[in-house]
Amino acid sequence: MSAVPHITLEQWRALTAVVDAGGYAQAAEVMHKTQSSVSYAVQKLESVLGVKVFKVEGRKAVLTPTGELLYRRARYLLDEAGGLEQAAKKLSAGWEAEIRLVADLAFPT
Repeated sequence: MSAVPHITLEQWRALTAVVDAGGYAQAAEVMHKTQSSVSYAVQKLESVLGVKVFKVEGRKAVLTPTGELLYRRARYLLDEAGGLEQAAKKLSAGWEAEIRLVADLAFPT
C-alpha cells in the first residue's frame, strides 16, 4: 500500500481553481469560499510539499514550472476522484460492470 497523502483534495481543488479562474479572488468566488481560505489552502500545499507553486508577477499569480506539473497532475487526480464517486454511485444503485461478447458463426473458433 502507498503512503498516506498529506494534501487534501480540497487543497488540490484550490490550486486548480486559482489557475482555472485566473486568480485567488476569482477562485474564491467559484469555490464559494473566502479569498483567505483559498490562499491558505494553496500556501499549506506549498508548505507541506516544500515547493513554490505560484510566483507573483505584478498583481497576478503565475505558475512556476513545478506548479505547472502539479496543476496537470491535480487535474487528473480530481477527475479520477470524480470518476470513482460516479462508479460508487452506480454500484450503490445496483449497476454492475458487464462485458458482452458476440461472435458470428462464420468466425472460426
